[in-house]
Amino acid sequence: MYKRYIIIGLVFVLIVNLLAWICPAMCDWYTLNVTPVMVNVFGRFSDIFPFSVGEIMIVLGIVLVLISIVIGVLFIFFRKKTGYAKFTKKFYKVFFSILVGVCIVMTLNCSILYHCTPIDPNPKVDYRTYTAEELEILRNYIVEKCNYYAELMDRDEKGYIIYDGDLQKEAVNALHNISDQFPKLKGYYPDVKTLLFSDLLSQAYTGGYYFPFSVEANVNGNMYIANYPDAYCHELSHLHGYIYEDEANFIAYMACVNSEDAFFKYSGYLGVLIYVDNAYYDAINQDMDRYNSQVIVDSMVWDDTIFLTEETWEEVEEDAFIDTETVEEISDEFTEATLNLNGVEEGMVSYSKVVDLLLQYYDGKLY
Repeated sequence: MYKRYIIIGLVFVLIVNLLAWICPAMCDWYTLNVTPVMVNVFGRFSDIFPFSVGEIMIVLGIVLVLISIVIGVLFIFFRKKTGYAKFTKKFYKVFFSILVGVCIVMTLNCSILYHCTPIDPNPKVDYRTYTAEELEILRNYIVEKCNYYAELMDRDEKGYIIYDGDLQKEAVNALHNISDQFPKLKGYYPDVKTLLFSDLLSQAYTGGYYFPFSVEANVNGNMYIANYPDAYCHELSHLHGYIYEDEANFIAYMACVNSEDAFFKYSGYLGVLIYVDNAYYDAINQDMDRYNSQVIVDSMVWDDTIFLTEETWEEVEEDAFIDTETVEEISDEFTEATLNLNGVEEGMVSYSKVVDLLLQYYDGKLY
């Protein structure tokens, strides 16, 4: 029974992943028809718990791997003892059964999504190479919007934004608002979970992550408030099939700027500002005279520069048991490897490809 499960499981994973690589149409059908079922089943179960189930699973997974290593090492010394040999055999049967289960769930809730047809932000136009002048128009448009909404925000005595709305409710409403244009966004959304180990995510400069084994959207609980609307919509979009980072960035942008909530609009524009601004600066060959002649980012838009407030950073650094530089480096390498493994050759650079999607979306609207 055990061997049959292992063989069938591995063959299933191999065949499904192979089909996903060669048949995007299958993946598109899957995300429209099966992924919503996965969200309803896994997501609703995880939603029962007020904490991140995925985070607990990660901890248990690490513990299980460490135990397997210890048992394997001890087997070298105690393999002649019949009792220990039998225990080791049973343990590894369970271990590899879990491992195959992990591969199956990863395939169904994540790997397939990486092979869907790329998002088409503007079906009325074909993608083309855009000029620096067109990028300049887009960049100035985003800056003007940031400047405008920055003035509308309620702030405390330190200048930090104050928001007392329901982030979860507004994020789901924002995604549903654009679901006619992007049908995969229709349906149920579980609550976004704040991570217990947010300090580690802060050191990795990570705003959140989608966990496929519990179908949860998780966010860093330490972030400056301006980051949350964009992060909520970004992570929730992963649950509905938009697994590529540039597409999730674009969906988060579209959801936020089309929201009726000014704070969400502001967060949406802030979320792409650095990508568009950097792309423009590079496109004009870092010509400072030309750059400085464009719409200037208002001094109030310093919200864009805050990942964590100074006070929060101090707390994170004080409690850290690994230095931030090491955590960031490990996180970057892991993210790069994961993206490459799933066919994203650009790796982390793919996040900034949201600029291409924005250029295409605004083609015929701004230029």
